[in-house]
Amino acid sequence: MVTEMAKSSLPKKQRSDDSYKNYKETKGTRTDRKIHRVKIKARSELDLFGWRKWNFCERDYWINAFVDVVPRIDYRQVSKAEFVQNYEAKNIPVVITHATDHWRAHTTWTESALLENYGSHLFKVGEDDDENNVYLKMKHFLHYNKHEGRKDDSPLYIFDSGFYKDRRKKSKSKSNRQSSDDDEDDAQHEGKRRRKADPLSPMLLLGDYQVPSYFSDDLFRLARERRRPPYRWLVMGGARSGTGIHIDPLGTSAWNALLKGHKRWCLFPPGTPKKIIDPPMKPYDHEGVSWFSTVFPKFKVRDGPEDDNRTLGERLGMVEVLQRPGETIFVPGGWPHVVMNLDTTIAVTQNFCSPTNLDYVYLCTRHSRPKLGQRLYQKIKQLGKTDPEFAKMSVQLDMVLSVPRLPPSSSDSSSSSSSSTTLSSSGASDNNSSPSARIDVSSTDSETDWSDGTCMCHKCKRQRKRANREKALKKPL
Repeated sequence: MVTEMAKSSLPKKQRSDDSYKNYKETKGTRTDRKIHRVKIKARSELDLFGWRKWNFCERDYWINAFVDVVPRIDYRQVSKAEFVQNYEAKNIPVVITHATDHWRAHTTWTESALLENYGSHLFKVGEDDDENNVYLKMKHFLHYNKHEGRKDDSPLYIFDSGFYKDRRKKSKSKSNRQSSDDDEDDAQHEGKRRRKADPLSPMLLLGDYQVPSYFSDDLFRLARERRRPPYRWLVMGGARSGTGIHIDPLGTSAWNALLKGHKRWCLFPPGTPKKIIDPPMKPYDHEGVSWFSTVFPKFKVRDGPEDDNRTLGERLGMVEVLQRPGETIFVPGGWPHVVMNLDTTIAVTQNFCSPTNLDYVYLCTRHSRPKLGQRLYQKIKQLGKTDPEFAKMSVQLDMVLSVPRLPPSSSDSSSSSSSSTTLSSSGASDNNSSPSARIDVSSTDSETDWSDGTCMCHKCKRQRKRANREKALKKPL
């Protein structure tokens, strides 16, 4: 009684502060608050209402299977030599079936398994305005995907090249260099404790899948793991998430293995004019769903000469793919493409440099990442002294040394989710020959590069920020 009378005699503001201290945030409210903070950081140009501005969730983006005319090959029956000869060397997209039949990821990468084993681990869902990574815990991402993500125009999307790292154990000094949210604060305090909910290390995720033999010749491994650009990603998201129109970095080819859900792809041959496939989209953004909503319809219009009844997409050589669970798509280097998830998907993708595309990748790397290109060249020359296969590659590189280095492209990257390369503004190619035959090497940036060749890896970004801070301190007041 005395306590209540004493409280009633306190000023109103102090009484309200005491009641605020006794307020306990519910678990659902806390999760939603963390998700909202991440959404604001990842897409600062949008307020929380802007995520549903266009009501894309009310549209149907599924396509009929008959429009997917991309060849499909059985991994169990087609040898690597046949794949290289018929598809990789000819620079032709292809879908591979049964390449993932033996993967453990089919059972360990389900939503329930990821929640149980990696629920408190952090995964990258975007970048903030300072180009720092933005992370979200797996359990919060899955919660978002089942609730808010169903209505957002272009939902948050896990596109993480460091998915195998245990980010909970980072010290405060390191975490200050990256965009942090409440999830990262929790991780700093709880990282050393072994939790029953997630006893596994993310490093085990690398053992849940195996690179198909078609793509085992990864020459960038010669540059060492720490020096090479990002090349493998865990990709996971709900319907309408995905990547805008882009070309894969450094001229590399890519493979994407889908474990769950369905993906819609649209690819264009190398040299397709950028102004046609990547026009200004204001007031829309450059997300995949915006592209399919505003740009794609024109490729189905028959507006050619009277004697040509083909659609614009058919004249350009556009390729549509409906990727199903268990299928792996091969995307040749230099092919602009856009991807959108049609439902909740879980996939793994890797970019690679093989002997087949070595000359083109080297030209692109020599332009955008000179040191990396030089190291790749020197390593192959060194190994070529004792290994006949590398000796052939050495001769292959010597033949393109005289190709001039063109100035960087002035256009910016158009992919907000994967930060990949910009498109060439040259005319559409008449055939799908190897991109090394083209001279538009200036239109390539790495996944971590700007169009002027500026490296955007975390180490280089930290160095530039440190240099900018020192320069600011030296300026007179």
